[in-house]
Amino acid sequence: MRARKLLGLTVLSLAACGGGGGSEPDRYQQAVDQANQAEVTARALGVPSPCQQDQQCGLLTFLEPTACPTQTYQIYSTASATAVAASAAASQQVALAQQAIALNPNPPQPCPLFPVRAPPTPVCVANVCQAG
Repeated sequence: MRARKLLGLTVLSLAACGGGGGSEPDRYQQAVDQANQAEVTARALGVPSPCQQDQQCGLLTFLEPTACPTQTYQIYSTASATAVAASAAASQQVALAQQAIALNPNPPQPCPLFPVRAPPTPVCVANVCQAG
């Protein structure tokens, strides 16, 4: 009986302190997983064709949910049937990655300097969007 009371008090105190809803590292990992899943979805929806002119090619931008975030890109056809969904999923990925970065339980450290690469220029070649 005494063990039950002690267990009950422990559970109550954890809940009162916010300890019942998952730890900070767990929330961080969940946010990273959600950002990664959104990227997988956006990349699958962002197909390179069809296109007839360069203006029908676009760029999906992603943010790595890491302590030193960098952007990655995928060229896609804005004329494809899945273009709107791809763009929405890519936007969602960036928002989720930003949340994950904000939840990172590790103390911030200076990021190494990497050469900043310009995003690729999407062009339409033989009805397929690609880097120009």
